[in-house]
Amino acid sequence: MKIAEARSAYATQLSVQRSQRAQLLKQKERLEQEKTNRLSDTGEASDTGVSLELSDEYLQRFAKLQEQIDTLTNQIRKNEKSLDDVTRMEVGIANSEVAKQQGDAMEEAAEDMAKCLEIARRISRGDKVPAQDEKKLMDFNMEIYQIAKNMAVMNMNKKHKEWESLWDDEEEKQEYADPMETAAATEMNIAMPEGMDAAVPSQEISEETV
Repeated sequence: MKIAEARSAYATQLSVQRSQRAQLLKQKERLEQEKTNRLSDTGEASDTGVSLELSDEYLQRFAKLQEQIDTLTNQIRKNEKSLDDVTRMEVGIANSEVAKQQGDAMEEAAEDMAKCLEIARRISRGDKVPAQDEKKLMDFNMEIYQIAKNMAVMNMNKKHKEWESLWDDEEEKQEYADPMETAAATEMNIAMPEGMDAAVPSQEISEETV
């Protein structure tokens, strides 16, 4: 599974589970309110406390409701942690890709610098270099280029050589993919979210079961 797919799956599952838990908590709140109302209607209250007998069906449904809430809460906690882990993994891969790209760029810059210095050496001897190589040196460092041209004047009477370009005509700067896109598309062995295939049934408890 790609990291982006895993991140989406966990975010979607968390949204569903939080909604389910909110519904169950509302059911529990209504049930407790119904119990309070029933107690008030029957007048079964005293200064020493409350005396109320609840039906077995009510107790079973209340326990089942609480069990569902607890199960969802545990699944939500696990999925929240897993989503954090997936996010950290994605950022880590992106950071590694950034470091790699920076390393490649530095290596490429070092190679270009070495080529420009070689061009300056050739020009300073009065040798002929391609126009594109001269421009590369000018773009790299105009001061070095001017010094090389001045030295070339002093070597005008020496034997000169004609050089081919140090850059291929088709040579282009390497284009890098977006690090976050690379990380998101990375395939990883990531487990499915907790409770992905489980559905929590809606359970309404009537006052008659109290």
